[in-house]
Amino acid sequence: MRILAIDTTSEHGGAAVYDQKECLAIALNSEPASRYAVTLFELVDRALAQARMGFPDIDLFAVCNGPGSFTGIRVGLAAVQGWARAFRSPAKGVNLLEAMVEQAHPHADWAVPVVDARRGEFFAGFYRRTVEPGGTQSCLEAAGPSQLVRPERFQAMLDALRQGGQCRTFMGGTIAFITRAHDLKARSLREDLPHDLLGIEVPGVLLEAIARVALRACEQGEKPSSDGLDACYIRHSDAEMNWRAPAAKAGS
Repeated sequence: MRILAIDTTSEHGGAAVYDQKECLAIALNSEPASRYAVTLFELVDRALAQARMGFPDIDLFAVCNGPGSFTGIRVGLAAVQGWARAFRSPAKGVNLLEAMVEQAHPHADWAVPVVDARRGEFFAGFYRRTVEPGGTQSCLEAAGPSQLVRPERFQAMLDALRQGGQCRTFMGGTIAFITRAHDLKARSLREDLPHDLLGIEVPGVLLEAIARVALRACEQGEKPSSDGLDACYIRHSDAEMNWRAPAAKAGS
């Protein structure tokens, strides 16, 4: 299966073409995330040209749907929806935090990927190891939606995982705290958390992991469609918050 993977959630993105898990071409972004409305199409054209392919050759579109840059997410999703519909190909949205877990592949009971959300907050996901059907293998699955978390809440949330008895099943109760190498604020957060956490850093560019998550979904029988693509913003945009505030004030 030939996959076009796209990540426009931050400046550490781009486009890449894969044949199953083999990378055929990659074009990395070097502009701000706010420029993807222009640069994305150049990046995709470059990746397809390197792979000597065109859009009709793509069997699956894999796009990171957030969290991250509002502008970047909207551009990436809109572009993939258009291409997938035009060429009647499936399209899979992949959560950035899930891609981080896929890239880290931690040997732990819990994986907690964390991304700087700015304004003193962080995007975080909580992935729990579960036994796959048949009982021979295990995998990490999301234990609820991604969250917007302030630093002071992390300690309480990690304590809740331990005290709930949910961390003593496979790997002796280990929790993997996953950050990206360039994300200095998320990495510094680790310094104030328990020292028994398994700290893992993954690269900023996660195109390969995004492609793998989308490929696995198809192999497991999922039939992703461009109609099902949805953004994972987590936080409301400034426009939404500024629009809601007057209404709330008027009703108070």
